[in-house]
Amino acid sequence: PGEGFDVGRYGDSRIALIGFPSVGKSTLLSELTGTDSEAAAYEFTTLTCIPGVIHYNDAKIQLLDLPGIIEGAAQGKGRGRQGIALCKSA
Repeated sequence: PGEGFDVGRYGDSRIALIGFPSVGKSTLLSELTGTDSEAAAYEFTTLTCIPGVIHYNDAKIQLLDLPGIIEGAAQGKGRGRQGIALCKSA
């Protein structure tokens, strides 16, 4: 399936979780998919893309947990370019 930010598409749909650091993206992924995405009381616990799958009725929905977006992300700060590129392809 790939690793890092090179995650292959899986299922019927793909959703990327993007937002500021420490807002609950990893917790949401873990709760909805059962995937173990580490959550901690400090920023940047997630350093790469963590994929999970939601099974809803007969559909498989791929959910991607991305590192938090910070100011300067478009210029590459905090792995922002990789996260933004993955969101564009989701």
